[in-house]
Amino acid sequence: MGFDEVDNKLKWMRHHFDILDHVVTDYIDLKNIKFAPKRYNDTKTMVWGHLQSTKGPPTAISHIFGDVLQSANSSLDYLVCELFRRYNPSQPARQSHRFPIVTSHGAFNKEIGNDALFGIPFEAVAVIEGLQPYEGRTDPVPTNLMALRTLTNQHKHRKINVSVLAANPAPSDVAPIEKDGEFFVPVRDLPKATHFKAEIGPFPIMKNGEVDMDCKFTPVVVLEESEFREVLITLLAARLCEAVTECCNRFIPFFV
Repeated sequence: MGFDEVDNKLKWMRHHFDILDHVVTDYIDLKNIKFAPKRYNDTKTMVWGHLQSTKGPPTAISHIFGDVLQSANSSLDYLVCELFRRYNPSQPARQSHRFPIVTSHGAFNKEIGNDALFGIPFEAVAVIEGLQPYEGRTDPVPTNLMALRTLTNQHKHRKINVSVLAANPAPSDVAPIEKDGEFFVPVRDLPKATHFKAEIGPFPIMKNGEVDMDCKFTPVVVLEESEFREVLITLLAARLCEAVTECCNRFIPFFV
């Protein structure tokens, strides 16, 4: 028992994310994408259309994203149970134990009254409350935890809506950021996705009849859920996993 158990749970969460990333990458691989013409100019030298996947609707992606949500959310509840076992070694965790994510102090107190944090040290409870997405807080961790809980609750009752495909204008003049030997494009520099059914173009038709897109567009997979509409699915999943990891790491001192 201890934080090692929590860390193992986080590794399983990241395993689910790796599966999602692999499936999405394969889905949008250019070998699986074709340009579907919709209309031409009068001389048929220019064409408009949309990108189309030969792999069909990304149903598996929606379910795998749901696995990431469930794994991330359960990691938080697992953390609470391990905290209880750490300070109450002779007692089993209760079914009421859970990591609350609420938007007000009153709602948090209600969770306390429902024994969500029964037997957890006061100092740890204070840290948990500090991670609640109360209005006015600017820490991105609580914001992402709220997004996680919202999407997890939706996934319990139905499949998360994912767009079949989106055409994303390729970034230009973007300065990538290096971190741990890898390069990343800042979120603010990512272009907005265009729904897969939206017309893109015009593109010139070459002498061999092929369409010259000149790498101006690249396929992406995005969410189609109200407040998360058009968000890149792997980008959001990474944010949620990072928030859960950061959240759990803040409790390492309680396991020493």
